[in-house]
This record gives sequence, structure tokens and C-alpha cells, in this order.
Amino acid sequence: MTKITEHKAFKALNKPDSLYGHYQVSHDTRIFVKYLMKPTFSWSFQFNVNELQAIGTDLNKAENVYLCLVCGEETICELDYEDFSGLIDVNAIERQKIVVEVPAGGSMHIKGSTGSLPNVVHHNSFPEKLFEERMIVQWFLGAIHFLNNSTESSAKC
Repeated sequence: MTKITEHKAFKALNKPDSLYGHYQVSHDTRIFVKYLMKPTFSWSFQFNVNELQAIGTDLNKAENVYLCLVCGEETICELDYEDFSGLIDVNAIERQKIVVEVPAGGSMHIKGSTGSLPNVVHHNSFPEKLFEERMIVQWFLGAIHFLNNSTESSAKC
């Protein structure tokens, strides 16, 4: 959580409900943080039905939903919806899992109950990915707004 709250784009952190590890960052992002301590090269994160339902609800409420899987003191695996939608089924009626494998000196390999990520996840993606995607969308919307206003101003001349 410290890496999130100390990031230059951070604004606010709230608890949307009583689920352990479930947070709202700023006003448009929800994250689920799961933590495993056992030092190994492979971590298996379990998601029970209540957690899956909360993730599904978040997908309907928030612009951005992330899973942050803390692999002991080794690394943090940050997955956005595009990543985790191919790994777990949030509508499942049974427990789902995501396995993070960290080979010595390598990036993270991720597989889940419903599939695997085709690409590796880099160790330095957290927390930048959490804020970077939001900042790109905000910049893009600002640019569209600016262009629309510029076009309207030019048309009036």
C-alpha cells in the first residue's frame, strides 16, 4: 500500500466494503490486494466466491479494476481486467486461482483457472501500471476536449 500512497498521481484510498484487501484508489479505481508470505518461486492465490462476486460488482461500478498479488517480499504482480479476465471467471460458482511463477532472474509467468497470460509480467509494472493507464486516458480525454473546443472556435471565425 505504501507504493500506491507514495506515488505522485495518488489522490485517495478508501475501503468500499469489509472484504479484506479490497480498496478504492481515488474515485475511479478498485483494487484487490492478496498477500502470500511463503518464499518460493510459485505462489497460488485463491479467490473465493464472495471475492469473485465483489470483483464482478466492481467491474460494473469502477472504470479500472486491478488485482495486486503480493508474492512475499519477492515481487508484486499487478493485473488489470484485460489480464485477469483470461485467468479467472468472476462469475464462477466455485473458487478460482491465479498462480504467479517467478523463475530465478526472470519476469513473472501467470496462469489461472481458465487460462494463462501469453506474455510475462515485469517486476517494475507495480504501481506504475495502476496510475499510468489512468493518466493516459485522462490525457487523451483532455486532448479530445481541447481539439473539440479548437474546432468550434475556428468554425466561429
